[in-house]
Amino acid sequence: MNFAKKLFLSSVFAVGAFGLVACGSDSKSSTEPGPDEPGGKIEIPTQKDANITVSSDIGSRISGDDVRFTGRFGLDLVVDSIENSFDIAFTNIEYKVAKGSDASNLTMVPAVITSNTIVFPTENSIDLNSMNSAFVSVSLLDPAFTECGTYSLIVTVTANNGAKDFQRTEIIPFERAADYYCQVIDTTTKEQPKAEVAMTACQVELSTNINPGLSLATCTAVPAASAATADIIFAKAGSKSNPEMTATSGTGLMFAPINNGDLPPYTDDYEVDMWPEDMNSRTPPTAYVSDFKFKSTGTGASIASMIENSNQIYVALAPGYNAETGVGFYAFAITEATEGNNGDYTFKVKLYKVQ
Repeated sequence: MNFAKKLFLSSVFAVGAFGLVACGSDSKSSTEPGPDEPGGKIEIPTQKDANITVSSDIGSRISGDDVRFTGRFGLDLVVDSIENSFDIAFTNIEYKVAKGSDASNLTMVPAVITSNTIVFPTENSIDLNSMNSAFVSVSLLDPAFTECGTYSLIVTVTANNGAKDFQRTEIIPFERAADYYCQVIDTTTKEQPKAEVAMTACQVELSTNINPGLSLATCTAVPAASAATADIIFAKAGSKSNPEMTATSGTGLMFAPINNGDLPPYTDDYEVDMWPEDMNSRTPPTAYVSDFKFKSTGTGASIASMIENSNQIYVALAPGYNAETGVGFYAFAITEATEGNNGDYTFKVKLYKVQ
């Protein structure tokens, strides 16, 4: 069978599989949205041919405000005895976003789905998480998401072996967290603007081998002999060809990078040499606790890849820090890092702390 005929057959089977050809009257109410309209109930194809395989790691993960998807679709060349089964190739892939995860009760959500274009037909596996393949993602900030809870990405993959179409549909759930994306704001009481908590800045020179520790109270270096109990301890890492630096704490501090651009009011992140006091032209130069926004310290007992992310500003939170007064809240960044012998670094730290 020639290739043009293969594609023709593929198109006919695909139309039949998705129910796009309709005859006669529509029994649905004129006010009920269709399956391709926002809020419309989605009919999930039941065809699940063994000729199309899917990896066991199929799922979703949150990366910032994006949902990324994992899993690979492959082709089983020996699942049947059709004469030309070895000619099987993928011919199409379709995505939809739906509210819910129950296949019998999914409703259409017109969220934008970002993915790479795959050239069909192809015998290559389709990897949802690979930049060299599908690389699919959905933004949780998409205005189509009007509420929080469980959503799903519906992926339908079609293949053809020259004689017939094969199809497989997978439903991949993901969560839009209510505590982050659907916070209820009480508008019944008018809050008074909170007073800004001012911070002062200082700089200190350190090194990973001689003075690797930093005392936050005095903004001074702590030598290697006693650095194990320092507030912040910097150490060399990486390899000889790719030296790096990490930070941990000897007093229980937790760390996080600032990410102002991901949080209200969604202003650009500050970074090294783009300090908040300078970017806002404050006189005298002053930074505030509110300048350094962060999502969560999570499991942030350490910081990695500080040389690679040398423009990043971090926050450090002491146990029991007070968010109102700023006591126990610090912001810092690495500046002027110079590589020395054996992968060690000499560098400066700019530290902000409450006055």
